[in-house]
Amino acid sequence: MTEFAMQAAMSKDIRRYFEFDDSTCIITDESTILTEVQARRSTACFSKHKHFHRVVFTPYARSLHLFQLKQKQVYHFGYDFTLEELNITAASLVDEVRLFLLRGHSVRDKTCTCNPHLPYARFLDYGLSLQHNGHTARLDSSAASSVCEPCPLDALSQVRFTCEQIAAELGLSSLQAVLLRYAQPATIHDILVQSGEFMSLENDGMRTWELCGKHVVDDEKSLLEFVKRHRLGVAVHHKRIEYPLLHVHVRRLVQKGLLIHLHAQGMLYSVPGLHGQQKCDDDIVALWRGGQHTSTKPPPPTKRRRG
Repeated sequence: MTEFAMQAAMSKDIRRYFEFDDSTCIITDESTILTEVQARRSTACFSKHKHFHRVVFTPYARSLHLFQLKQKQVYHFGYDFTLEELNITAASLVDEVRLFLLRGHSVRDKTCTCNPHLPYARFLDYGLSLQHNGHTARLDSSAASSVCEPCPLDALSQVRFTCEQIAAELGLSSLQAVLLRYAQPATIHDILVQSGEFMSLENDGMRTWELCGKHVVDDEKSLLEFVKRHRLGVAVHHKRIEYPLLHVHVRRLVQKGLLIHLHAQGMLYSVPGLHGQQKCDDDIVALWRGGQHTSTKPPPPTKRRRG
């Protein structure tokens, strides 16, 4: 059990491997290049504090290139981290698997334009590419011009995934890897089962996973809940909300003020509710609507009702 935990997770975040700052880092459209850096941890390929003249990392690649004088070396990312080192929790594991199954395909594919909805640290662990807007890097991996277009991988999306496919997406050696944060260490497999979010099926000796029934979108309530879970919006043609009465329910939810439908972009957004909003006094409303707020004279004192 401990052996699985000691070598359980993979990270493509080069900050976890090398000590560097802006003065030793060059970022191009294709790669990140480090110069004259030292390894901050040992791996099967190099030792801690080992010096490299140059390190070249390309997002989505399975390896990075290490250069020393008259020598080039290739390091293939491996399961060099524990789940605890990557700050992976049971809740984050469940969330990442749910997002993977909702998406229906791997976000690790360079052609995927879906927003991964991952925390910054995990975004880097996955080895995804940041889209740069000026000097700001956006976690949204989908380009602004393609927001209203379906992901090229949607046509290949599926509903069920094997244990191996899920582990590969999360960068784990196996779903039998152990999370030690529990009072009693639990395998990732057990955590997923106990979450109640997924159904685990076995056919012909192969175990597959899919989302449980509560994630099916087929009415107004489930549609609204689905859109609420996607803060950056949902495309109207999203494969997870394709059902006969979709457009009728969208229209009703828009009329109720619960959804915003941007027709030109083909996007749906939830309307956040206002909590604790108190009603403004009638005299203040009348003052504002009467245009007296533009006057240079201060308004006469008004007696406000105590709320």
